[in-house]
Amino acid sequence: MKNILRVGLLVCVMVIAFLTGNQHSTALAAMTDVQVIKDGEVVYYKDVFSALYDELNEGVTRTKNVKDFSTKRWVPLDSVTIVKLNALKNIYFAKEVAADNYIKTYQEKNNSTLKKVKFSTIQASAEEKYNKEAPSLELNVSKTTPTTTDVTVNVAVTDNEKVILKQWAKGAKPANQFSETDTIFTENAFTVSENGTYTVFAIDNNGNKRTKSITITNIDKAAPTITLSIPESDVTAVSKKIQVLTTDDNEIQNQKWAYGDKDVEYFIDKGSKIATLQNEKQKDKIIALKNGVYTVYAEDKLGNKAVKTITIDGISEFTEVTQTGVHCEVCRMDLHNTDPNKVYAAKAIDQEGYTHYFCRIGCMYHQEHSNGLAFTNKYVRDYGATAPRTNNWIDVEKAITVKFNSSETAKGIMGWKLFHFSDLSSAANYLGMSKEHVVAEKLENIMEYTKTNNKGMNYQYEVDKIAP
Repeated sequence: MKNILRVGLLVCVMVIAFLTGNQHSTALAAMTDVQVIKDGEVVYYKDVFSALYDELNEGVTRTKNVKDFSTKRWVPLDSVTIVKLNALKNIYFAKEVAADNYIKTYQEKNNSTLKKVKFSTIQASAEEKYNKEAPSLELNVSKTTPTTTDVTVNVAVTDNEKVILKQWAKGAKPANQFSETDTIFTENAFTVSENGTYTVFAIDNNGNKRTKSITITNIDKAAPTITLSIPESDVTAVSKKIQVLTTDDNEIQNQKWAYGDKDVEYFIDKGSKIATLQNEKQKDKIIALKNGVYTVYAEDKLGNKAVKTITIDGISEFTEVTQTGVHCEVCRMDLHNTDPNKVYAAKAIDQEGYTHYFCRIGCMYHQEHSNGLAFTNKYVRDYGATAPRTNNWIDVEKAITVKFNSSETAKGIMGWKLFHFSDLSSAANYLGMSKEHVVAEKLENIMEYTKTNNKGMNYQYEVDKIAP
């Protein structure tokens, strides 16, 4: 009766091992020479090949021990010298010198030679058998370019036996961690909606398994991140600067701003365009000329959109002496024609010491030529200066006056075509253009032009003067 029970127990163990895909393993240490720590428990295999094959089938690497032939103690497999005893049996030595002595003695007694076997040779043999028997998986995606839509993962499975189950899961996952909670799919594809690594699992009537992973990186459904700040904390005259920093996984293709609290839909056909950053240091993108809420809009090249608002406070009303009787084509810097604050681009001091203000440099030379005035000192505003707008005057002889190339336009950025800076690099940075898109204009050319072109001017010149 006891013998029958033992045989029955052995049969049950073997059946369970087969059904769980571990047909090479058994729990009976007496029949095996490889000890493996599997899921925290000790199991035994009949040989190293079987243990390695099972690892490949499960997609894991485990701690493996074998018995030292000399001491009969369990030692790590990766540290021993393996001697091939015959086609079915290997023996293991913790010390290589002991293996050499055994081989020498065996040869003297049996007049035949034993050979050492490299662990890598056994590994290669197991991999070759596994590759022949386990399912083959090939994965590819329906889209490789950046997209805001879901991505389909196409799965091609080939095998000598029928594949009875296909599953997928998010993350890099070995075969032994797949369970009934993972998604089963019957078609040759599945769809994912976010970036990440995905693993496909397949198993053929024989219990052989295969996993393969693919990483998706081209799904972008996230809106750009907009950060707004105001470097000037004190009360300022005329204006404040709003610094804009926009980040996104994909390239920003459009940035706009508007006065007031606006939503994304507003910027479909409205708003003022912000020039593209030319370098990391260039951050001052918007010049606010009045207090209130400002909205910045950003859109990446995939069409993801975002808006961010910031409230400006502390701009004091700007007052300078204004001209009367002179009507200019363009009379202010900003794009808000209803703004009460006027900012003048040029000023001059006459022979009597009086200061005259002009909306642009051309107006100053117009008045000098057409009215016979003699301005002893002429100044223009340095658009790149950090000083308050009331104090950033530079001598016209020292200013670098720039204009856009013929293929470009200043409309929508500053409202006219000439700008004044201390150097060409400052001009390019401030205007949000590359150096190639701005060119210096000679002062003598401006003077000659104003002598012959009087567009937009009325020569009935009167001025409220500031006493010297």
